[in-house]
Amino acid sequence: MKNKTLKYMFSVLLSVIVISCLISYIYIRNKNANTKTQLLSLANTIINENIVNSGMSENISKNEQSSNTLNSEQLANISKSEERKNIKEKEVFSVEKISQDNNVLGKIKIPKIEVEAPIKEGTTSDVLKQSVGHFSNTSYWNGNVALASHNRGTYAHYFENLDKLSLNDEIIYQTKLGTRIYVVNKIDQISEKDLSVLNNNNENTITLITCIKNKPNLRLCVKAIEKA
Repeated sequence: MKNKTLKYMFSVLLSVIVISCLISYIYIRNKNANTKTQLLSLANTIINENIVNSGMSENISKNEQSSNTLNSEQLANISKSEERKNIKEKEVFSVEKISQDNNVLGKIKIPKIEVEAPIKEGTTSDVLKQSVGHFSNTSYWNGNVALASHNRGTYAHYFENLDKLSLNDEIIYQTKLGTRIYVVNKIDQISEKDLSVLNNNNENTITLITCIKNKPNLRLCVKAIEKA
């Protein structure tokens, strides 16, 4: 009789645990979906502000640079154009402006793996629970933009299929400064301590970083360069 009672109690307890886990899973999944919808809506509003043309005077610079010889006036124009771009980037992504936008910078789309995700400033655990995170010490627009996301887990894991990308796949990055399209040109496994991939450069690139399953000391790093 005692054994039957214990078995019954164990069965009831197991059922309660299973039901609780199921309810928690449904709750978290719905919460994640609602958060994604809200953040994407905010990101779209930010993107639609379209502060300046996505080229940010780059067409002038590129046309001038296409010439084999540049006179002093053209060189001065190029320098001024670069300075204006840098000033605009600092204005749009100042601490105050980012705060006003609820920490949302824009969004990233990766057609190959059907990703459309909001981007928030920072790579803290709270940020990565909800969105793709931006490494604060990297560029927001010109140069090397570096982003991170989980690839599995209970909360947001937008980079779960990042390992399915191939060379020449497109990555679309959108902010209030415009839209940039990049093409993948490098896929590596790097050490978790390798920070060199966050270094800035003279080319417009985007760097995506995520963990690698069962390899805690390594990270998957996908780099892409602005599409010509």
